[in-house]
Amino acid sequence: MDDFLKTISAINDKTRVALLRFIKNCGEVCVCDIESSFEMIQSRISRHLKILKDAGYLRVDRRGRWAYYSVRSPLDKFRTEILEEIGYLDIEVPMLTCKCVETQKVLILCTGNSCRSIMAEALINKYIAGAQAYSSGVKSSLHVNPNAIKVLKEEGVWDESYHSKVIDDIMNIEFDLVITVCDNARENCPIFDSSIEVLHVGFEDPDGKEIEEFRKTMKQIKEELLPIVKERLNVVK
Repeated sequence: MDDFLKTISAINDKTRVALLRFIKNCGEVCVCDIESSFEMIQSRISRHLKILKDAGYLRVDRRGRWAYYSVRSPLDKFRTEILEEIGYLDIEVPMLTCKCVETQKVLILCTGNSCRSIMAEALINKYIAGAQAYSSGVKSSLHVNPNAIKVLKEEGVWDESYHSKVIDDIMNIEFDLVITVCDNARENCPIFDSSIEVLHVGFEDPDGKEIEEFRKTMKQIKEELLPIVKERLNVVK
C-alpha cells in the first residue's frame, strides 16, 4: 500500500508530470538541461526529481561529478501505464532549449538556513558567473527570515523559490565547494568526499535584530565571502 501511495502521490503535481514527460521525450537529461528548459532553480528541480526517483519512475546515472536522469528501465506495468496516461494530459512540456553547460556548485551551510546562508546563496547566484549556489541548514528553521527577504529584495536578488531546507534535501548534488558560515554548522558539517573543499567563513547571526543588522551582514557577505568563492572556483566575474 505504501508503495502504491508513493507512486500515485509523486504525480499529483503538475510540474512533476511535466518533468516526467520532458525526461521521457528527451531520453536522458541532466539537471542543467531541466534548469534551462523549465527556467527553474536547481534546488527545486532536485526536490522534484528525488520524489520521482523514490517513486520508481526515474533512474540516475552518475558520471564523474554529473548526474543524468532517464525513465527507469525496465519499468513495471503499473508505472508504464501511468506514464502512457499522462502523455494524453493537456500540459505544456518545454523542448530541450540547449545542451548542458557545466557550472561549479557551491553549498552554503549554516544552522537553520533562514538568514546568512540564504543571503549568501542568492548573492552568489546573482554575482558570480559559472557558479550555482545552494544553501541548507544543519536543521531547518522551516522559514526564511522576513528581514533577510527584505534586504535581498532591496538588492534585487530575491527569488520566491529560495526556501529553508536541510542537507538531506540536496545531498544528491555533487558540490565543488562547501562553505560553513556559522560555528554550529562547522562543528556539525557532514563528511564530504575528500575531493570537495570545505571552508569556514563565519558571520554573526542577525536573527532577532533590527533590519540594519541584516544589511550589514549582507554587505559583509558580498565583501568577504564572494571574493573567496571566486578565488576557489577560479572565476573572473
